[in-house]
Amino acid sequence: MNQDSFGAVGSAFWIRCHRTQRAWTGAGLAVLLTGCLATANVLTETPRDAKPAARDREHQENYSALSQDPASPGPSFFSAEKPLPPLSSYSDDYWTALSDLDLTALRNAARTDPEIDFAKGITLLAGGNQQEAEIAFAAVSRQATDVSLAVAAQIMLARTLLYERKWTTLRDLAITSSLAPADRENTADLEKWGHAFANVDEQTTSLPQEPVSLRLRITAVGTPTIRVRINEKEYDFWIDTGSSMTVVSSRVAAEAKVPMISPDTLAVGTFAGVVAVRPAVVKRMEIGPIVFSNSPAIVMDAAFMRIKSTAEGVTGAGLRVDGIIGWDIIRQLDIVMDYQAGKITFNRPEQLNTNGTALQNLTWMGKPLVQVARQPGGTFHFRLDTGAQASFLNAAIMEKAGVATRSYGGQVFGFAETGRRTDRIVPVLALDIGGKSLRLESVIVYGPSLSGLVNSDGILGSDIARFGKIRIDATNGLFSVGE
Repeated sequence: MNQDSFGAVGSAFWIRCHRTQRAWTGAGLAVLLTGCLATANVLTETPRDAKPAARDREHQENYSALSQDPASPGPSFFSAEKPLPPLSSYSDDYWTALSDLDLTALRNAARTDPEIDFAKGITLLAGGNQQEAEIAFAAVSRQATDVSLAVAAQIMLARTLLYERKWTTLRDLAITSSLAPADRENTADLEKWGHAFANVDEQTTSLPQEPVSLRLRITAVGTPTIRVRINEKEYDFWIDTGSSMTVVSSRVAAEAKVPMISPDTLAVGTFAGVVAVRPAVVKRMEIGPIVFSNSPAIVMDAAFMRIKSTAEGVTGAGLRVDGIIGWDIIRQLDIVMDYQAGKITFNRPEQLNTNGTALQNLTWMGKPLVQVARQPGGTFHFRLDTGAQASFLNAAIMEKAGVATRSYGGQVFGFAETGRRTDRIVPVLALDIGGKSLRLESVIVYGPSLSGLVNSDGILGSDIARFGKIRIDATNGLFSVGE
């Protein structure tokens, strides 16, 4: 049974920064660079049991391959930490600028050719030019002057290939790599996703010229959902920017006859644990008049797609999740969600040429990041996660952000595990997003956590919807609240 890592949230994996060398956890780093899967975080004063409901156990007989306890991932998921050799070209300022996604500082700190070229690749990727970034990362990964940057570039290359759905190139990355075998292990897990989806036909999208407005439902735990049709059967799917990929529960996959494309299992990280999944393809998925054909997807055991909380309207059995519309679908559209009116509007994206300009405040760097401003503190990057009920703040930036905390005895819930306790919150967090001033209340503090080559300073959850409509236009790198 093969495993792989696809998404994660929180402090489970990180890059450790040292003054003289940079060390990372092989598979763990790859996990974080892929972004997070569904988080669906529910804050509650009273911990509740989140074991699978009894009636969902009937779906497990079709999932005999997923017998491993997701809360206890095997050794292939967590690789041993492999320190890279100290190099004279190492610049603490350079890696700090990369972690902060400060592109100007990154370019200014670059001294060697590999550093300059890698900074170019990151700048291209941040500006939405994945194809040119891919070329830059490939070149840096092949140079032998700076092994640290070669490995970092290989990881970013693999992540970019996955984003572009260049499955065959991703699958063959180890063959074309010039890295030593030990260094190639950093992307081995991501390459398995290339193996899983290499033979899938390219996805096609049929989108009307006119805007499409549909009903938007909000779950008892605050996440937006929409009705989808798969093989003439209707289901309620979460709209979750925190999920890198479309997710289908095993119950829905069985009912709608969604075919698995491989006998292998992969593994995804959620906010609360690790879950085994199966690669699949949804031949036809309809959202109103919008039709997606040949959509790559992962199928998760229905027993784990259930949220337990004390939220009003949630029974003891928990909140069942049929599936998830992930970032792979969301990024193709210009979406406006009006939680108050219960309406979502899908628009055909226009080319506004805002990427790479001062107007861009939404970028993809292994996960969707929104640029936010705070005084004092300056500019931060928060991961956008509409599947999270609440917003979060990384403890690593508390001093820079100039915030105070108070104790809290609550718990954060998510897929796969009961949840994790949190003991601190920020009573009020003032942020500026695209010129809109927001005052978030009771913001949960996690970490401190370094979440990859590029750090996430926090998480923007669905609680920001109370400030007005949310617009997500990944094509042009635009995110706004309160239109």
